[in-house]
Amino acid sequence: MSMSNHTVKGARPLAGLPTVSIGVRIRHFLKLLTSYWLSSDWMFAWFGVAVLLALQSAIVYTLVMSNNWQHSFYNIIQNKQVDLFFPLTIKFFLINGCHGLASVFNIYISGMFTIRWRTFLTMEYVARWMRNNGFYSMEKATVIDNPDQRIAEDIKDFSSTILQTTLSIFSSITSGISFGYLLWNTAAPIRFLIAGYHISIPGDMLWYSLLYTVLSTTVIIWVGRPVISRTMRQQHLEADFRFGLVYVRRNAEQIAFLNAAPTEQQSLREAFSHLRKNYHRLILAQMGLHASQDVSNNIGQVLPLFLTIPRYFAGALTFGDVMAAKDAFIRMTNSLGVFGASFNGIAQQVANVNRIWAFDQALDQKGGTGIQVIKEDSGAISARDLRLDFYHNASLTIGDWTVLPGQRWVVVGPSGIGKSSTMRAIAGLWPDGAGVVQVPSQGLTMFVPQRLYLPIGTLKNAICFPGSPDEYDDDLVISLLSVVGLQKHAQRLHESHSWADQLSRGSSNDWPSSVFCSTGRIAWSSMKPPAPWTWRTRCIFTPPCLSACRPSP
Repeated sequence: MSMSNHTVKGARPLAGLPTVSIGVRIRHFLKLLTSYWLSSDWMFAWFGVAVLLALQSAIVYTLVMSNNWQHSFYNIIQNKQVDLFFPLTIKFFLINGCHGLASVFNIYISGMFTIRWRTFLTMEYVARWMRNNGFYSMEKATVIDNPDQRIAEDIKDFSSTILQTTLSIFSSITSGISFGYLLWNTAAPIRFLIAGYHISIPGDMLWYSLLYTVLSTTVIIWVGRPVISRTMRQQHLEADFRFGLVYVRRNAEQIAFLNAAPTEQQSLREAFSHLRKNYHRLILAQMGLHASQDVSNNIGQVLPLFLTIPRYFAGALTFGDVMAAKDAFIRMTNSLGVFGASFNGIAQQVANVNRIWAFDQALDQKGGTGIQVIKEDSGAISARDLRLDFYHNASLTIGDWTVLPGQRWVVVGPSGIGKSSTMRAIAGLWPDGAGVVQVPSQGLTMFVPQRLYLPIGTLKNAICFPGSPDEYDDDLVISLLSVVGLQKHAQRLHESHSWADQLSRGSSNDWPSSVFCSTGRIAWSSMKPPAPWTWRTRCIFTPPCLSACRPSP
């Protein structure tokens, strides 16, 4: 093996993703939005949307009926029509009862729709992330941060909030049309004089509502612009801090042994300090956004009264007309100003979509393909003209190498020269470089990583990994535990734990520490036999040759 410094061809690019146009991001958003309607669950998707739109229409209809009720109710109060009070009271409860039923069913259907949409997106992204060990390549290349958060949280937030946003837009359109019609009926023309000509524009309340909505939404968007970027930054920092906490939990024993708690605490303190500083900036941005929204809402509550009270004093409107116009004006501006009112949620949604887009880009990135891994019928592992390329413009030349059945090899060399990378190349996990690797197509090849891994689940599932636990009887698995001195765990065969943390990684009184069974093969993950025997390599063998495997003196 030799090391040489030269320009690496086909090496993986530096971490980071290219900046693309807004059009590309919009197309990605539309694809993300519509993919569920074209999935295997398309029948429920379309049915659910139809029901939700019908329920939204029913809710808007009850609001229109409520507006008409206010018109009649305040008129009978003004005219002291006692005989109409009780019938209108009954009508009030009927209208609100129907509104409550529609709202309750809307919550249930939207919740079911959200979890099924989230299920589809989650399973799709998990499958893409796990395909061809993409999770490993992404982690090694450091192309993107915290893919777990993007799957667990960003997709959850997207599926839950985008539905509500879509329904809000539909409700705003139907409400705007309905209450715009009501405003038109109670509106007077706008009259003014230009160059001696008398101009009259009908529907003053409608036009005032449109103008006020445009002005208030423009101010809210201008004030709230920093919220989007700072929300994205906050998500990134929250994920980094959570990763640090998980890192401490996963390495608790090593940290405790080495008295490294102060170091890790300082690292967590620095991560949280960055989180806190950005959160403070986010609060300042949200203060401006909420202030502009509150001012807009407060003015919108009294503006229709200022516009209609003069006509009421003049006798052109009844008190019921004033209250109905006020309610219609508020609902009209709220419907048209849904973007400004929901800007904080929209900012969160934009951040989620941008992070999912970056995750998509990382999933679609193709790594180097210089090293070919070929499966053949021969029982040997061989390499031909093998060269590994690294990120720092260096390479490791291995050349030709063959491991025949029954042979044992020990790979030695200085730290960092590429011993582990050689194993990754044989496993097909290191595509950057050149050459061909041939591995057996028959049987099971097991790589024992430097760090113990057992799948989370039952002990039986961990023992039988990567095979299915259904293929083996409990008695057989218990007998294997007895062979390796772990019979004390026989009663815990169907307990679910993180067994990589539960089992010892090796001790002089417990040899070997853990055993795996799959298709008749057994491999010990930790080989530390009693003295004076020593092991130079890990041992993989198949029964009934158990007694044939002996430690080397």
